[in-house]
Amino acid sequence: MKKFFAILSIAALVFAACEPDNNTDEPQLPSAAGIIPVVTVAENVATFSLPEGTTGLIPVWYTNESGDFAFAGNGNNFQKTFFVNGTFKVRMYVSNANGQSKDYSEVDFTIDAKMEWNGFNYDSEFNLWKAAEGEAADTYTWYAPGWAEVAGHSAAVSNGTYKLSFPTACAGQWQAQVHVVPDNQLDLTAEKHYDFSCIVKINKLCGGVTFKFVEQGGGEHDNVFLFNVQEDMPEGTNIFYLTDVPGVDITAAKMVFDFGWCQDGTEVEISRITLKDHANNDGTNAPEKEIKPEEAEPLDVACTIKAGEATNLFDLTDLAEVVGYYYAPGWAPIDNPVMSNITKTGFTLACPAATDARWQNQVSMKLKTNLSAAKTYDFSVTINSTTAFQYGVKLTNHDDNNEIFFHDCKWHTVLEANKDCTFTIANLVGKDIPARIIFDFGGNGENTTLVVKDICLQEHID
Repeated sequence: MKKFFAILSIAALVFAACEPDNNTDEPQLPSAAGIIPVVTVAENVATFSLPEGTTGLIPVWYTNESGDFAFAGNGNNFQKTFFVNGTFKVRMYVSNANGQSKDYSEVDFTIDAKMEWNGFNYDSEFNLWKAAEGEAADTYTWYAPGWAEVAGHSAAVSNGTYKLSFPTACAGQWQAQVHVVPDNQLDLTAEKHYDFSCIVKINKLCGGVTFKFVEQGGGEHDNVFLFNVQEDMPEGTNIFYLTDVPGVDITAAKMVFDFGWCQDGTEVEISRITLKDHANNDGTNAPEKEIKPEEAEPLDVACTIKAGEATNLFDLTDLAEVVGYYYAPGWAPIDNPVMSNITKTGFTLACPAATDARWQNQVSMKLKTNLSAAKTYDFSVTINSTTAFQYGVKLTNHDDNNEIFFHDCKWHTVLEANKDCTFTIANLVGKDIPARIIFDFGGNGENTTLVVKDICLQEHID
């Protein structure tokens, strides 16, 4: 009997050696065959799900909103917002511990929603940016909270979406820069006008975000730009757009974003960058965009500021230093503007040449009295300008300009022509610093006269 089993064993070995080896160490990948994804649409949001009862699999979703199929996300009940109406497809792969399926299931669905304005049509044939946007599109970052460059941030691009992470708060323009450089050369001409839009999704309010469409190269090229503007980006999804912008001759353009006033733990997602010739109709209708004057922030109800009273720490006749200037239209310094009509709490400033960027027209003055961390303070100023533009004001450490006591961080206070504009801020926690006040009138028009009056800095009064 033993001999019989031995013969069978030898025969089995011979038979196995003659048969092809179907047993490998490779794991068996899952299959999406026969698993039909479920798509639920509400307005312009589609939810992608596995059919009920499906277990042990993780769905991986691709959609063709941009024409070609692009990775959208993974997980059951995954949601995606669509920015245009139409009939689309979703392609579902499935994965498990062994890997992702090689096959997929696919279904159609329709978005037919009454959508709010969400930018120009990213998928239009007229989108010049998308045509220049390749897989090799480059990003350059410069992240320097307090002007000390640090690591720890991140910037990644995938399918035209840029994801940024800033762990530490910043306190100045250009401290959190991201330069987006297209893969292919993108040229502009002064003979045309342009439209631009992008979507900025942010998890925390960031005031004074800079949007600058500029020629590559740095240095003198920084002054060759299609636009260079700042806007506040509240928490959530924001649409930044400009219409009918006069063109400039640019060879090899790039887009620069700056989140220099970001808070700790700021996460940003920039998507759907669109640039088009204004003459081309991409099927969208941009709403009229206006810059409306902001109302001054109200003082605490019990707080009163009266310029000229004994409580006022500001006195132009009692400064430790006379006024300092930086007046540089196009970043080329020229003769200082003329200050006249100087009183204890104000002055008149004549600015003959226009400036086009923040910090190109600064006036600073040091206070004789140092501030105290044990006290709180109120500040107020009224400004009247013969031309309309946006200004900024900050109070900082005279010995270290990066240590800011307060500033209009939004940098979005609009001066209407020939109208008093009052900025107030109250009950600010002090610092042990020798202080100076800096007004920045960068952006002023040609032959601007500024009347700055009723400047008051005082210990907080309840």
